[in-house]
Amino acid sequence: MGVWTFQTLPKAKQKKSADIKVHWVRFPKDAAASLNTALKRPLAFAIVGGTGGGKSALVELIASKYEKVVDLFGSRDNEGLAWLRSGLYDKVLFLKGASAVIDCNCAEVINATDLTLKDLNAYDVIISCSSFYAAMQEEWYAVTKIMEKLWHRSHWKKPYCLAIREASSLVYSRLSVGETQGMAKSYLIYVIREMRHCGFAVALDTIRWYGVDIDLRSIADYTFIKAQGIDGLPASLRFLYRYFQPSGIMRCPVNAFAIVSRKGPIGFGTSICPPWHKQEHENLLDEFDIKISYRELPNIPESKMAKVGDYEHVRIIKCRLEMKGKRKDQPIGMDELAQKLGRSSATVFKHISVHNNMVHGVGECDKCARVGCEHAKVAID
Repeated sequence: MGVWTFQTLPKAKQKKSADIKVHWVRFPKDAAASLNTALKRPLAFAIVGGTGGGKSALVELIASKYEKVVDLFGSRDNEGLAWLRSGLYDKVLFLKGASAVIDCNCAEVINATDLTLKDLNAYDVIISCSSFYAAMQEEWYAVTKIMEKLWHRSHWKKPYCLAIREASSLVYSRLSVGETQGMAKSYLIYVIREMRHCGFAVALDTIRWYGVDIDLRSIADYTFIKAQGIDGLPASLRFLYRYFQPSGIMRCPVNAFAIVSRKGPIGFGTSICPPWHKQEHENLLDEFDIKISYRELPNIPESKMAKVGDYEHVRIIKCRLEMKGKRKDQPIGMDELAQKLGRSSATVFKHISVHNNMVHGVGECDKCARVGCEHAKVAID
């Protein structure tokens, strides 16, 4: 059995123009043409490697194989905006937080919480960037709402792709952002697991193999392993050293990777960097003349035990209105509402009272208004 070094790619039976080339070294007959077929199906692709290893470029390359793309999350430099110069998609939609005001001519803009399934059909690429939110907590809340909408795509004809860069930062950020984070994490793990049933391929990258939840790692149909640096492979993947030299895994070129299929085939190959991919020195906001300003930030608790923030306040108000709409003239007790929300009855009563007093007194609840809630001017007596 040979041990490959990633320095050259053996000749393979594929087109010269292929932008992802793979040479399979285990079960090659079973793997023949499988990747090309996979890139047309709603499967999960994980890219693991160190900083500067070309992970994000490979995520873009995989996502570009699909008819439509939802670029959900990326680094702080707004790399998702590079889709605007790809030439692959005509209709672009930006998703933003309620606190952000975006002035641009390169895309349509809506609040992330207003996304609908109709928008998925109306636009070719949907982009959510960090700069479109006034704070990380606001972005967390928006991501949760976006995922909820995608999850309701119950029937489909062609698969779309959900692109997630820096998955470990998104899914397992250890920064304390209170209950909003807890809600987001539970939705993310479950929804990504179910994405294939909604007609979405998922392309995500992470620096460390153990940087994402085991549930996410186990659903990856194909895992691309790029340069691992001095850390090397984790224990669960060290069997790959039977096929690849440790130095190759540690320092493989930025365009190279090892690949493992969930069904057993192992290989290695190369991929091109999409010509539209963002370079380190670029400011894409300036390039596309996107101007962003921010209104007053919503109040968000620092930890789970802190006071209820604006997003949780809106959750209380919406829950009360939904129950009132279903039950009509039947009374709704604070204890019943508190049990549904996981809060004390005193907290629920206080926020409903504050909301109603603000609406009756000044015409608008400031907590709801900061979040952009449609019920900001509605009393729920």
